[in-house]
Amino acid sequence: MEIESHQFFHALSDSTRLRCLALLHKQGEICVCELTRTLAQAQPKISRHLSLLRDLGLVQARRAGVWMHYRITPELPDWMQAVLDVALPAFSLTTQGQADRCALMGKAGSCAPEFSIVSNLESEQTKGECAMEQPVYNVLFLCTGNSARSIMAEALLNHWGKDRFHAHSAGSHPRGGVHPLTLELLQRLDFPTEGLRSKSWDEFAQSGAPSMDFVFTVCDQAKNETCPVWPGQPMTAHWGVPDPVATEGDEMMQMLAFREAFRVLENRIKLFSSLPLGQLDKLRIKTEIDKIGTAMPAAE
Repeated sequence: MEIESHQFFHALSDSTRLRCLALLHKQGEICVCELTRTLAQAQPKISRHLSLLRDLGLVQARRAGVWMHYRITPELPDWMQAVLDVALPAFSLTTQGQADRCALMGKAGSCAPEFSIVSNLESEQTKGECAMEQPVYNVLFLCTGNSARSIMAEALLNHWGKDRFHAHSAGSHPRGGVHPLTLELLQRLDFPTEGLRSKSWDEFAQSGAPSMDFVFTVCDQAKNETCPVWPGQPMTAHWGVPDPVATEGDEMMQMLAFREAFRVLENRIKLFSSLPLGQLDKLRIKTEIDKIGTAMPAAE
């Protein structure tokens, strides 16, 4: 694909994309999980920016296991490569705001007059992107089968947590597929279901997997359901929810059980995502997430 000059400078008008490119320029091929950790942003956000860069032909991707690895396209036109070679080393990967951006533009301007276009593109977005980035917390929801409750929780936190949290889910004995009623319910409520899958928690013990800040078990201990135990030092809490998959009866009764599990989880996740985590010490956070695990929504 031949990249037009205006597309090229549009791609460089966003600070997150610039920081991705600066890392790739410095280190070569990098896993998306490493970009997520280094830039302290949610993986869906990083992936969206990388997808745009890939569509334009500025980066290339390859899959290795469960992760995508990216690198800057080696066959870029000479003038584009010259801009990147001069501009990217000048762009700090820290979150120092507009000063870094101005330094980049000043150096790049001597190489490519067209770079001044950047300052007029997406100005409001740029102001927001250049502000100090908030921490992004990795959260893992665990149950046994990873087909209903933990999948719902993953979708809910990625929705309500937006760019503050990156949610994952897994099972100690995954069923191998997301339950059809889980997908039906999420789709009815306009939650995205692309990428949701039933998987083993072993994936998150592999080298290169994201490090978890929080791990929540959602299995139902009241029904003698065995909950997996996560190793390491993340903050943990038990948010038990009855398993809707175990509900007997016709499809309507089953859907009611799935809807109730969704309501309980949504209530808890809204409470969790509203916590001012940066202002609380670990003991207070632990107290709050344990309390959330007992919260129930108001009766419909």
